[in-house]
Amino acid sequence: MKKNDLTQIKGLDLEELKLKVKVLKTEIADLALDKNMKKLKDITKIAKKKKDLAQILTVLRQKELLEKLERRIVPRL
Repeated sequence: MKKNDLTQIKGLDLEELKLKVKVLKTEIADLALDKNMKKLKDITKIAKKKKDLAQILTVLRQKELLEKLERRIVPRL
């Protein structure tokens, strides 16, 4: 994932991020199936998709924690 792609992902909301996670998980599963059936020529695609998934999950977790923190702080004001 390129740096500007990561910047765009940081701008997405929680629902869009969850959708991207679902899509990436299915892509990884499909790639693994293709690898096992000897159809996949470039095995590094799986590792790249897993890295993208990890980055998206990290951004998703950051947003969830930030939202939780904001809910905790706002009522006290």
